[in-house]
Amino acid sequence: MKKFILFFSILFCCFGISHAQINELGVFAGGSNFIGDIGSTNYIYPNSMAYGVVYKWNAHPRYSLRANYIYSKIEGDDADSGNSYREFRGWNFSSPTHEISAGIEFNFFKYNLSKLGYRQTPYINVGASVAFSDVTSNQTLADPFGGTIPNTITGSIITYSIPVGIGYKFPLWNNIGIGIETSFRYTFRDDMDGYPYDSTDNAGNTVTIGNSNGNDWYVFTGITLVYAFGREGCYTGNF
Repeated sequence: MKKFILFFSILFCCFGISHAQINELGVFAGGSNFIGDIGSTNYIYPNSMAYGVVYKWNAHPRYSLRANYIYSKIEGDDADSGNSYREFRGWNFSSPTHEISAGIEFNFFKYNLSKLGYRQTPYINVGASVAFSDVTSNQTLADPFGGTIPNTITGSIITYSIPVGIGYKFPLWNNIGIGIETSFRYTFRDDMDGYPYDSTDNAGNTVTIGNSNGNDWYVFTGITLVYAFGREGCYTGNF
């Protein structure tokens, strides 16, 4: 396995060096929203600011390697859910989150800010990410089962996820480019909001209140503003 990884790492580096050496460095600004056991279930519904930095290494006019750091206070509130059960239940949470991600970005059309004819394209990206969060979860109303559950839950968690995004990018001025994008994070845990799984009803029985069948999601929606720099390679292919 190590030899396999080493072989493809060397192959990719050689391919990139021989074809292009264009870098993009910039910032991301927008919003975040959460899809889980607390708050709204809308897939794109930014309710908290998100901002960070982005770096891209354009190995080819059709794809780039990309790395991000994004900070956001990811949060949700049953009072804003539009769901009568959740509104009655009355949970909310706040989770200041630092996320680091890396992956590949694929352009539908050849893209290069320094060349006419290659200066705008829709794109998709996919990768892997790790997020570090401090979660505080509160219940403001009664337990709907009539029993008892903790009123406040706090903790620090690490969340691994698969980011999948879609966007559109184009030049703004000279070597400065702008992109509009939405990126979904499918996580590998179901407690990013701190919402408990179990409650105790009035008869002393344990009642499962969380949804253990689906993991949490969170979403970043916003714009990237990047500056392109570096030496172009000698790529002249038609792909």
